[in-house]
Amino acid sequence: MQDTSSRRIAPILGALGALGPLSIDMYLPAMPQIAAGLNIGEGQVQFSLMSFFAGLMIGQLFYGPISDSIGRKPVIYAGLLLFIIGSIGSITAATAEQLSAWRFIHGLGGSAGMVMGLAIVRDMYTGQTAAKLVAMMMLVFGVAPIVAPLLGSAIIAVAPWQALFGALALFGVADLVLVWIALPETRMEELRAASRPLDAARNYAHLLVSRRFLPYVAVTAFSQAGFFAYLAGSSFVFISLHGLTPAAYSAVFAVNSIGLMAAAQTAPWLMGRFQPQTIVRASVVIYAATAVLLAAVETAGGASLITLAVSLFIIIAARAVVMPICSVMALESYGAISGTASALLGALQFGAGTFASFIVGATANGAALPMIAAIAACGVAACIVAFAAFPEPASALSQERRPEPASAP
Repeated sequence: MQDTSSRRIAPILGALGALGPLSIDMYLPAMPQIAAGLNIGEGQVQFSLMSFFAGLMIGQLFYGPISDSIGRKPVIYAGLLLFIIGSIGSITAATAEQLSAWRFIHGLGGSAGMVMGLAIVRDMYTGQTAAKLVAMMMLVFGVAPIVAPLLGSAIIAVAPWQALFGALALFGVADLVLVWIALPETRMEELRAASRPLDAARNYAHLLVSRRFLPYVAVTAFSQAGFFAYLAGSSFVFISLHGLTPAAYSAVFAVNSIGLMAAAQTAPWLMGRFQPQTIVRASVVIYAATAVLLAAVETAGGASLITLAVSLFIIIAARAVVMPICSVMALESYGAISGTASALLGALQFGAGTFASFIVGATANGAALPMIAAIAACGVAACIVAFAAFPEPASALSQERRPEPASAP
């Protein structure tokens, strides 16, 4: 096996994971322009974002088990090719239906790199060491939400919205070359030989009833759903409702992304001092309390721009602490089927996100409350699961590199 040091591999996995944020966040400042260009409503544009989320969800369910059997790199190659095709197809869209269809294909392709990132981490590490690598990945692809809206705003200032997808196609090509040149195969031969994709349904069924897996995934799914509600509604709330320019909205989005990156880097440090369950519970309380208070202020008479921006910053930062810790804990016991487990983790997250973005789009009424209420509901749900369903803390988390593989369920 080639060198798989975390310093070498984190930027590669971050670049793969960045395709999702780039495909979402470059799109956000252009959503009002896309609605005008295709002569459709804001809800229909939000549905095209929902179809991208659906592609991300469904693709992961297939990529994970297949990668357990044939290795990580062939699956990444296939996904990146599909991502490039979806990008080019989106350029040709002339109706809302065509755009949603191509965005679905776009999501199918983009999901490969995202699910493979966590699977590759689990191939190499567990415990706090894995959390450090996940946090490093988040630092790398966390740059994407900062740069992407600004880049999207710059592109639509000088070119039609279709140029966004041309840029995404180029990013896909760049990742394809990077993987070919620099990414090693981390799935061990003996584990590939023992893995059969047809066992995926049995493994998924086992994971869905496992208390070592499902509660952590549920908290990440609800947290992610609230974040996707923010993604689906924030451009219209800030641009159409509060009158920000696309560039100013991108700046607000970038500040939130910086908060996300900074908070994510605290997760491994906190895991060295507190039980993971304690950290997650404290974070989801902050998430839920802030969102509920914001919903109350909005209902009482409308939150100001400053109140909205500050509250969303706190919510997004709290979510950033939850995600790496819960992801690592969910995969901790499933090294032998890490691709399958990572796929289900990602699929449930994006399934919840797809539903939340659908609700925001379906209830869009020109006000901020549909978005804020969805975020608040997701935060409360995450709190309930974290306090009611987490298993008892383990005495210690493994920090060994390349541990013995766990037994398949």
